[in-house]
Amino acid sequence: MLLQATAALMGVSGSPRLDAQLILGHVLDKPREYLIAHDDEPITDLAAHTFAKLLTLRKRGMPIAYILGSRPFYDRTFKITSHVLIPRPETEHLVEAALDWAKDRGAVRIVDVGTGSGIIAVTLAAHLPKARVIATDVSHAALVVARCNSDPGSGDGANLDFVQADLLAPLRGSLDVICANLPYIATGEMNILEVAHFEPHVALDGGADGLVLIRRLLEQAPSRLATPGLLLLEIGADQGAAVAALAKTAFPLASVAVLKDYAGLDRVVRVEQ
Repeated sequence: MLLQATAALMGVSGSPRLDAQLILGHVLDKPREYLIAHDDEPITDLAAHTFAKLLTLRKRGMPIAYILGSRPFYDRTFKITSHVLIPRPETEHLVEAALDWAKDRGAVRIVDVGTGSGIIAVTLAAHLPKARVIATDVSHAALVVARCNSDPGSGDGANLDFVQADLLAPLRGSLDVICANLPYIATGEMNILEVAHFEPHVALDGGADGLVLIRRLLEQAPSRLATPGLLLLEIGADQGAAVAALAKTAFPLASVAVLKDYAGLDRVVRVEQ
C-alpha cells in the first residue's frame, strides 16, 4: 500500500514516501517508526478508505500540514487548519532573536502582531514565563486556532492573552517587544504561487508591493515601542533593503539590521532602541 501511495505522489511531493507514511500514520494513529517496523501488517477497510481519501487530497496539492492538522515548530507541535498559515522553519529566526533579547529582562511586555496559529506568541510565552505576551490577529478564525495551541489549564499559556485587532490599534501602554510575521507577498504574485491555492489569502497578501501591512505597522510602532525596546519583522527574501529603509525612517535613532536565514537570505528586520 505504501509503495503504491509513494508512486502516486511522485511529481506532486518532494518527499512522496515520507508523505505517504505520515498520512497512513495519521489514519492509524501510529508513529512513522511503527509503520516501518510493521510494513506488511494489514489494515481495516475503513482505514484503507480514509487513507485513499487523504492521499487524493495530497495528490491534488493540499499541503501535508492541512491533511494531518498539525505542524512541528521550534520545540512543540501546533494545531493547523486552513484558517491559518502553515508554520515555516524560517520564522524560528524571529523567535530566537526575541528570546535572546528578552530572556534576562524579566517582566517584559510582548506583542505578536498577526499571530495566526500562535506559533510565535505561544513559544515566547512558554520560554519567557515572567513576560506578558499578547497575540493579536484581525481574523477571529485564526485566533480560535491560536487559543487551541495554548493551554492555560496546565500552566502553559497563563501569561498569554489573545486580542482580535488590526495591528496595534486597540492596545494600550508601551510594548517592550513587537514581533510580526505579516503578509508580505505582492498581490500580483498571488496567482502564481502554489501556497496561495490552499493557504488563507489574508495571511499572504501584502498589497501591491507586499509591504502595505509592514508599512502600516511601522507607522504605528514608534509611539508604542518602549526604550529599550525591540521590533522584529519577518520579510520576504528580496525585501531586506526596502524594509530596513522604512524602519530607519520610522526609527531614525535606532539600530536597524537585516538578519539572514540558514540559506543566507534576508529574513528578519531587527530594530532596537
